[in-house]
Amino acid sequence: MIATKLNSTLCAALTVTALIISQPAAAISITFDYTYDDGFFTGHTDRQTLLNQAASEFTTRLQDNLTAITSVTSRNPWERKSFNPNFFNPQTGADTTLSNYSVAANDIVVFVGAYNFGSSILGQGGPGGYDSSGFSSLELNRNQSTTTATDFGPWGGAISFSSSANWYFDQDATTTESFSGYDFYSVAVHELGHVLGFGTAPSFGNLVVNNDTLFTGTAATALYGEAVPMANSGHWQSGLTSTVNGVTQEVSMGPTIAANQRKHFTELDFAGLQDMGWEVSPVTAVPVPAAAWLFLSGLAGLFGFSRRRMA
Repeated sequence: MIATKLNSTLCAALTVTALIISQPAAAISITFDYTYDDGFFTGHTDRQTLLNQAASEFTTRLQDNLTAITSVTSRNPWERKSFNPNFFNPQTGADTTLSNYSVAANDIVVFVGAYNFGSSILGQGGPGGYDSSGFSSLELNRNQSTTTATDFGPWGGAISFSSSANWYFDQDATTTESFSGYDFYSVAVHELGHVLGFGTAPSFGNLVVNNDTLFTGTAATALYGEAVPMANSGHWQSGLTSTVNGVTQEVSMGPTIAANQRKHFTELDFAGLQDMGWEVSPVTAVPVPAAAWLFLSGLAGLFGFSRRRMA
């Protein structure tokens, strides 16, 4: 989850650079499902476009081949396969389970909606769990590994955004200008990071040591120069910086972000995904700097989620 507390000393908008895209064809896709949305996204194509732009930060870099998960209803018991995903309803927060669900190859499904968390929460998100029968562990992990301890192949998950926050909905996230409010795009990118397993997947957690204070993944350690300091089991330490196409900014998966701030997924953030099993292609985009809030992440039941809180 992402909890975000506004730091009044960091409210000033910072100068930012435009995002220039030049990437290879995507190997995976992220599909947003609005089944549980009650009007926050439905009828607002600009918000849906922003979600898709946030997803492109990942789909243009992640090159895994995720096999399909296909439920089979048959009169013959030996042919039946049942995949029943569970996740939090993004409109209510209630645990939700679907029956005999199927996910297409190379697709990740994210259920989205909005919920009134009160005055302090901006959003929460994470990967879903599942019940199943007839599938092997390799099939359920989408042919990434026979165990989630070393690699992660999620079917998807859920993200819920605050329905009462003072959001800034950018009309074009490929450019960044001064703005006022809480940047919806940046929150979406951060929450998608949690859906993909940052701070929520076993293969990520297995690399966090020393009472959740250090991340020991090979790629992240090589980039940072030593084990990366953690704020908690789900976030980099506050204030860490990295690059996005040579431009230095505060990391996306740190514990803080402020109003009037844009954050993209940095190379250190991608290194964390690589260490937990994702195949990350070389850098291809140019984003920008930012300002500060507080993030939290955690695991609830069979799925992980992350929440952001604001003052």
